[in-house]
Amino acid sequence: MISRLLICLSLLLIAAQKICAQLAPAEDFFNGGAQLYISNNVPAALERVELGLKTYPDDEKLKKLEQLLKQQQQNQQQNQQQDQKNQQSQNGQQKKSEEQKKQDDQKQSDQKKDKEQKPPEQKKDSGDKPKDEKSDPQPAQPVKPGEMTPDEAKRLLDAQKGHEQLLQLKPQEKPRNNSRPVKDW
Repeated sequence: MISRLLICLSLLLIAAQKICAQLAPAEDFFNGGAQLYISNNVPAALERVELGLKTYPDDEKLKKLEQLLKQQQQNQQQNQQQDQKNQQSQNGQQKKSEEQKKQDDQKQSDQKKDKEQKPPEQKKDSGDKPKDEKSDPQPAQPVKPGEMTPDEAKRLLDAQKGHEQLLQLKPQEKPRNNSRPVKDW
């Protein structure tokens, strides 16, 4: 009976040695995970490191690499969410600008139709205006923020004309020692 027990224990010991020999050391899991991380395959790297931690739960290198990979994965997820939000806002802005463009085109076509439909009598009425009123040949164009109309620029330049002065140059001081030769090089 004791001999059977010893034989079973020795067989178990031999089998355990073979199993341990087949398992990769913790450093192999670490290196594989690091390689995958460097190649920017964070999910596969995390999977490799977690497999190594199941086999070697006390390995410090694997634990630190796992923390780094989880943090990197969270950052990627946050960046993806921000990109999605940015795309949604850009799409919304594009839709708004397209709608506004359609509305502007509609208004312009309506105005053209109105001008074509007006009888020539109304044009005569516009000649009845007093001479004091100036008619603007071009409609006022919308000005972007931070820009000036040509009239405003002209007024600003005209206002600055009175403040111009000529630059008065002071003659340089005479050299103290006239007996020195002037270097001509």
